[in-house]
Amino acid sequence: MNNFTADAVLDRLQQAVGASSDSALSRALGVNRATLGNWRNRNSVPYSICVDFAIARGISLNWLLAGQGTMSIDVPTPLATSSSEHAEFIGLYSALNTAQQLDVLQVLTDKKRLNDLEVAVLDLQQIITQSTTN
Repeated sequence: MNNFTADAVLDRLQQAVGASSDSALSRALGVNRATLGNWRNRNSVPYSICVDFAIARGISLNWLLAGQGTMSIDVPTPLATSSSEHAEFIGLYSALNTAQQLDVLQVLTDKKRLNDLEVAVLDLQQIITQSTTN
């Protein structure tokens, strides 16, 4: 089987959610069962669905779209921080007013989203590089 077909991508989506059927997969993706059939017939799965799914579940786009590598993203282990650094962060955060705390939370949320997108872009670069060398 060609790893780049819609059937292959949908099979990997099923594997990732633990679904045993297209009906179960459609429920997990929040789409109509007939939509999956259309994707299979047209040999095309919307890229945005794959990206959103991969980011939300920590799935490698390289694995999902090309069947290469492992399912899970290899996330580097964060640097260890001491409990005193955690306490300092909590103390600084607690000293802020509610609006400032919300600002900090938004910055952290945006940073996490950017990190997730960077991982997705790296996966896509690998796919492009591998497909142009084949």
